[in-house]
Amino acid sequence: MDATIVCIDQTKKSVQAEPRAAWFPRGTRPSVELSGQRDWMCLLGAITENGDRFFSRFEEYVTADHAKHFILALYEEFQEDMIAVLDGAPYFRASSVTDLAARDDFALVRLPAYLPELNPVEECWRQLKDALSNRFFVSLKELNTAIDTALDRLSIPNVSNYS
Repeated sequence: MDATIVCIDQTKKSVQAEPRAAWFPRGTRPSVELSGQRDWMCLLGAITENGDRFFSRFEEYVTADHAKHFILALYEEFQEDMIAVLDGAPYFRASSVTDLAARDDFALVRLPAYLPELNPVEECWRQLKDALSNRFFVSLKELNTAIDTALDRLSIPNVSNYS
């Protein structure tokens, strides 16, 4: 099967997360006001062996329906046979997603459990985490702006290095 390989994964970023540790000048003790409410942004990401990248955001937890529609949108983008590489997340194991594998022009490949280092999208999430680290986001709008900037600067890993 001559197909496009697409690696897919999910991550979550929060606003108003409680800072765990910080360095301050001796004798000072700055305070950060927290609302107690934590909003978040979930992202589904996909990269291909050709260096294409796709990201989708949700202000809710990723569900099987989100995953299915994301995968189908990727399939429509390529208009050819596709192999989707997925981890064992519950939304990827749901029948609405696994039923896609019944198609002749589509295949699902599962990564082994507890081995995120096999998925090249994890490198994208590492870069995103680095870009957003040590920053406090007051709102989802502020977080989204930072995510946009970070995603534009990602260095996409070579998928073939992971096979």
